Amino acid sequence: IYDPYYCQGGTKKKLERLGFSNVYNKNEDFYKVCETPEAPSFDAIVTNPPFSEDRHLSFVLDFAVRSRKPWFMVLPMHVIFEDIYVHVMETLDPSLKPFFIVPPKKYNFKTPAPLPPPPTENRPKARTRSRISHTLWVIQGGSELSMHERLLEVAKSSVAAESCHVARTVADLPTDSLPGCFTAEMRQNAEREGLTVP
Repeated sequence: IYDPYYCQGGTKKKLERLGFSNVYNKNEDFYKVCETPEAPSFDAIVTNPPFSEDRHLSFVLDFAVRSRKPWFMVLPMHVIFEDIYVHVMETLDPSLKPFFIVPPKKYNFKTPAPLPPPPTENRPKARTRSRISHTLWVIQGGSELSMHERLLEVAKSSVAAESCHVARTVADLPTDSLPGCFTAEMRQNAEREGLTVP
């Protein structure tokens, strides 16, 4: 399992506790590593990329799709309606388009220790944890349809699915998790995927 974003190195420990002992998550520059022959080999990508800039998201999405390996990615809900996501997914066979797992409530994102502490003068915003936007798991099974379908089957039948919502397509997403405001670009992409937004 490859997580290219190190943050504080918690991914490897968490996945090992779940029984996944072969995890590559090192404190290195993912973008520079991709330019060298030393890029790690892997069977699957599991990551929560930085949301701060579109370039991070477009790079890792393109990397994941080009790898032709299964990938699991936490993304802000609004990203799947934006061109940076849609254009990369258009390179996939329609039968291999990602499916989604929507958690029952917003995830908490803890501010990494090296970053400055949150502000104290405005208490509503002074949180070490952030629930700014809805996020979801975006999952794609690589180049093999059988793997893609198997992952979807497991997601639908898992215990976690009792509280999470599994959506095969954008049109199947629960309305209460959708972005509160759609730009013209997002609206157009949503409608192309069969989702009517108010």
